[in-house]
Amino acid sequence: MKKIKILGVDPGANRIGFGAIERNKNKTSLLEYGVIEIKSSSIKNCTTGSRLIVLEKEISRLIKKIKPDIIGIERIYFARNQKTAMAVSEARGVIMLAIAKNKIPIKEYSPSTIKQRIAGHGKADKKDVLKIIKLLLKIKVFNSLDDASDALAIALVVDLDSEEITF
Repeated sequence: MKKIKILGVDPGANRIGFGAIERNKNKTSLLEYGVIEIKSSSIKNCTTGSRLIVLEKEISRLIKKIKPDIIGIERIYFARNQKTAMAVSEARGVIMLAIAKNKIPIKEYSPSTIKQRIAGHGKADKKDVLKIIKLLLKIKVFNSLDDASDALAIALVVDLDSEEITF
């Protein structure tokens, strides 16, 4: 298998986590991780549309910087807050559009599948998942929000599935 770069994306209404890893033969290594924050206060005459335009530009910039071969993204599951679910769905749609415009394959995973694949059970909490991510990627100190660790978990699940991917 050739060297591949994998980008994991954890969509959110105002914060989008990302985590990039690289697989080279049997070794997976960390490239970078972080959070893209879309602050309404920093957008002149902010509307939903203007926020989504900024998001698309930021995601496209990230894709051009990392140059991933494949991107994993979390499927959305909400049971309670319909307003939040709509905002996250809008952001996710814009992220998927940016990925499609760059012609990059996408893998989608539910939160429980990600937890199952990383921690061994679908009810794992964020601390359990982070502990395993730090171990697998040899991260001593994790300096970011949960959104970034969730994105790294998504990237690692894509990596685990990489035998099924043909390039």
